[in-house]
Amino acid sequence: MKKRTAILCAVAVSVTMMLGITGCGNQGNEELVSSVETSGESAGSSDGEITKLVFLRAGTEEAKKDYWTKVIEAFEADNPDIDIEYQECPYGNDFETKLNTGFASGTAPDVINFTMASMGTRVPLGQYASLDEYVENWEGKDDYLENALKLGTINDSLYGLAVFADPRVLIYNKEMFEEAGLDPENPPTNWDELLEAQEKLIKKDGDAVVQTGMGIPTSGSNMHQWFSIFMEQNGVKNLVDEDDNTVLINTPEAIEAAEFMQELKEMGVIQWDSTNSDQNPFSTGLAAMTFGSDQDFQTWNSGALNGKIAMASPLENTTQATFCGMSFLFMSGETEHKEEVWRFMEYVSTAEKMWERYEELGSAPLRESLKDKFIAEDPEKNQVIYESINCGSGSPKVSYANSVYNIVNEAMEKIMYGVDNPENALNTGAEKIQEEVDSL
Repeated sequence: MKKRTAILCAVAVSVTMMLGITGCGNQGNEELVSSVETSGESAGSSDGEITKLVFLRAGTEEAKKDYWTKVIEAFEADNPDIDIEYQECPYGNDFETKLNTGFASGTAPDVINFTMASMGTRVPLGQYASLDEYVENWEGKDDYLENALKLGTINDSLYGLAVFADPRVLIYNKEMFEEAGLDPENPPTNWDELLEAQEKLIKKDGDAVVQTGMGIPTSGSNMHQWFSIFMEQNGVKNLVDEDDNTVLINTPEAIEAAEFMQELKEMGVIQWDSTNSDQNPFSTGLAAMTFGSDQDFQTWNSGALNGKIAMASPLENTTQATFCGMSFLFMSGETEHKEEVWRFMEYVSTAEKMWERYEELGSAPLRESLKDKFIAEDPEKNQVIYESINCGSGSPKVSYANSVYNIVNEAMEKIMYGVDNPENALNTGAEKIQEEVDSL
């Protein structure tokens, strides 16, 4: 415990030594405006003073910027005692630097829209506040999708309120299925059926594969997501157990999952790098199946594949599972205006606002009360999206998550290129991850 505390303190000290902020969002190179700079202390004060909050989101997509701008304006109209300054910054190092510098200098934003992966680092540092006291008697809690709440939880405490789900769904080409003699209305539901479909869908010109069944990558920075899908379908909890830091990538079930991926590859795939999703052979009609986001589906279905593709329920071997990323709203652990922040988070999470997000951005509403309405909009597609969200797991919420990704990516590339066998590659990877755990 003393060693862990010392390391967390060292992380905090190193953050305070960081200088400057990379150019981000609509604030250019200006530093984050502290919520301390307000003309009032709290909401509803008798003298009409205003509480100022800073909202920072990761990402710079124009559609989402327009959406958040409208939401903030509507919230301010309903809550005239609160003024929210909107800021945004690209994902990656720019966002991390901006956020780190804000926490180090006492100018951190009050509410943050960021990913699940950030929780493993920022919760232990106290940078995200627990929401337990606010959700305990909140009517919205019982209406939220159970898994959406679970993914925002660490050690049974809720820190993130889910806003945008990003599940990986099985997408397939119905036209290619029909050409191969497969029923286009009955895609694979388990590993055995996937292997059967893979065999029938592969086409070769000599030794060269010119069409494959499963568009599975052989390298890249997202190999850990693909591996986690298959290992969780084989009953493994995640890459590591975030509750007790047990390394899981070399369990017998995980090794079996890697062997299954290797079998798919050896039957015949078109090699591509998962770092570049536009290389996915599914998008060019060279693969009949793949895993992708609902945004991928929309993109592919509006081009040459329009009307030819469909979504299928998550596969299973022993368990139905898939990967599901999630974007959350976090309350800063340093904000002096927690009640006002919660009012905004609660407002954004109402059924009305969730449905507006669906209508404007296509994002699945995360309330049970909206489920039937959402499915009725597009029964075949939206039912699958809900199933994928409900059985999806995201990245492990641990401080060493980036090391896990890099180590697993390296191991899976060795396996997919035949440099090492699954057992040796994953055992070596597990030893490296264990070193990270031991250093905590």
